[in-house]
Amino acid sequence: MTKSGSKKMKIKIKTDTGEVDKVTDENGNEATEMTPEEVEQMYQSPDGPKYIGTILYTHSSPGCVVYYYRGKYRKVCW
Repeated sequence: MTKSGSKKMKIKIKTDTGEVDKVTDENGNEATEMTPEEVEQMYQSPDGPKYIGTILYTHSSPGCVVYYYRGKYRKVCW
Protein backbone atom coordinates (compact mmCIF):
# COMPACT_ATOMS: atom_id res chain seq x y z
CA MET A 1 0.00 0.00 0.00
CA THR A 2 1.21 3.45 -0.76
CA LYS A 3 -0.13 5.25 2.31
CA SER A 4 1.30 4.66 5.77
CA GLY A 5 -1.11 3.75 8.51
CA SER A 6 -3.08 1.25 6.46
CA LYS A 7 -4.64 -1.45 8.61
CA LYS A 8 -6.45 -3.58 6.03
CA MET A 9 -5.98 -4.89 2.52
CA LYS A 10 -8.93 -5.38 0.17
CA ILE A 11 -8.45 -7.86 -2.65
CA LYS A 12 -11.09 -7.66 -5.38
CA ILE A 13 -11.30 -10.86 -7.45
CA LYS A 14 -13.18 -11.39 -10.70
CA THR A 15 -15.52 -14.24 -9.84
CA ASP A 16 -15.83 -15.41 -13.43
CA THR A 17 -12.06 -15.98 -13.87
CA GLY A 18 -10.56 -16.00 -10.37
CA GLU A 19 -8.13 -13.24 -11.40
CA VAL A 20 -7.20 -10.45 -9.01
CA ASP A 21 -8.87 -7.26 -10.24
CA LYS A 22 -7.74 -4.70 -7.67
CA VAL A 23 -5.81 -4.49 -4.40
CA THR A 24 -6.38 -1.46 -2.14
CA ASP A 25 -6.22 -0.46 1.49
CA GLU A 26 -9.32 0.35 3.53
CA ASN A 27 -9.25 3.93 2.22
CA GLY A 28 -9.22 2.93 -1.46
CA ASN A 29 -5.50 3.63 -1.98
CA GLU A 30 -4.09 1.24 -4.61
CA ALA A 31 -1.31 -1.17 -3.70
CA THR A 32 2.13 -0.61 -5.18
CA GLU A 33 3.41 -3.39 -7.42
CA MET A 34 6.85 -4.56 -6.33
CA THR A 35 9.80 -5.02 -8.66
CA PRO A 36 11.60 -8.38 -8.78
CA GLU A 37 14.52 -6.73 -6.96
CA GLU A 38 12.26 -5.53 -4.14
CA VAL A 39 10.74 -9.02 -3.80
CA GLU A 40 14.20 -10.62 -3.63
CA GLN A 41 15.29 -8.07 -1.01
CA MET A 42 12.17 -8.84 1.03
CA TYR A 43 12.90 -12.59 0.95
CA GLN A 44 16.56 -12.04 1.93
CA SER A 45 15.66 -9.88 4.92
CA PRO A 46 15.80 -11.46 8.40
CA ASP A 47 12.28 -10.07 8.84
CA GLY A 48 11.15 -11.66 5.56
CA PRO A 49 7.58 -12.51 4.61
CA LYS A 50 5.30 -14.56 6.80
CA TYR A 51 2.67 -16.92 5.46
CA ILE A 52 -0.80 -15.40 5.90
CA GLY A 53 -3.22 -17.23 3.63
CA THR A 54 -3.90 -18.53 0.16
CA ILE A 55 -6.47 -17.52 -2.44
CA LEU A 56 -7.75 -20.49 -4.43
CA TYR A 57 -10.01 -20.53 -7.46
CA THR A 58 -12.16 -23.39 -8.64
CA HIS A 59 -14.41 -23.46 -11.68
CA SER A 60 -17.03 -26.04 -10.95
CA SER A 61 -20.74 -25.75 -10.46
CA PRO A 62 -20.98 -23.25 -8.90
CA GLY A 63 -17.64 -21.50 -9.46
CA CYS A 64 -16.03 -20.30 -6.25
CA VAL A 65 -13.15 -18.25 -4.93
CA VAL A 66 -11.81 -19.73 -1.71
CA TYR A 67 -9.58 -18.05 0.88
CA TYR A 68 -7.64 -20.32 3.25
CA TYR A 69 -6.51 -18.60 6.44
CA ARG A 70 -5.40 -20.07 9.77
CA GLY A 71 -6.87 -23.49 9.15
CA LYS A 72 -10.26 -22.30 7.89
CA TYR A 73 -11.63 -22.06 4.37
CA ARG A 74 -14.01 -19.29 3.33
CA LYS A 75 -15.69 -19.22 -0.07
CA VAL A 76 -17.62 -16.87 -2.29
CA CYS A 77 -19.59 -18.54 -5.07
CA TRP A 78 -21.64 -17.24 -7.99
